[in-house]
Amino acid sequence: MPVLCFAAGLVCLAYFILLLIYSGFTSAFYLVWPFMAAGFFLSGWLFKIHFWQHLPTAVRAVILLLCSAGLIFFIGVEGMILKASVQEPSSPREYVIVLGAHVRESGPSRALMLRLDKAYEYAIAHPDTILIVSGGQGNNEPCAESFAMQAYLEEKGLPADRILQEDQSSNTRENLTFSKAMIPAGASVGIVSNGFHICRALHLAKTLGFDDVSGIPASGDLLTQPANLLREFFAVVKDFWLVRQSPE
Repeated sequence: MPVLCFAAGLVCLAYFILLLIYSGFTSAFYLVWPFMAAGFFLSGWLFKIHFWQHLPTAVRAVILLLCSAGLIFFIGVEGMILKASVQEPSSPREYVIVLGAHVRESGPSRALMLRLDKAYEYAIAHPDTILIVSGGQGNNEPCAESFAMQAYLEEKGLPADRILQEDQSSNTRENLTFSKAMIPAGASVGIVSNGFHICRALHLAKTLGFDDVSGIPASGDLLTQPANLLREFFAVVKDFWLVRQSPE
């Protein structure tokens, strides 16, 4: 067991370094990986000095029960996230909201390009669909995300009259709230985002009053996928809890 814990810690630490090399420090959540590494190293050391064996049997049973329950809960939430990431709409959408993501000086980030490529593909396959590119300007961005998104789609050949801009939002809830105001009542709506994000986006959309809404999942960046799936677990739990406490 100590060997497994130390190995897991090394994997977490190596993955953190790989993330920094690949994408830079673009998310504070990346720090969870060195913290997890420290946790695994500590657990390995405790196993090595036989700390757990010295605990009362009842205490060990409670710890094991809590860890098992936590693991089952984690697997259940991740199952919801993964299920939503592969479901496509069964009928054409009249409006499609493309959720924004980070924009660099050089243009859309890799995650955002994947969303835009999926939106473009969907728009070409459904000529009557109107896209709403949604995202404001963050403190570390050169322009509003929606501006960069529209420019990217137009460069690919999509006519400007098929694109609407929503440039005030700063998070997923605002993306959906502000975009909803631009959509006629009763229209069918699709939401484009990376697959790991679709579960939470759909949940938020339904709490905000979208009646006919479906996810249109884009691919995720393979290297950052583990980090995104772990972060999304906490985001889904937080959003489901907030809605339960303060339903809209």
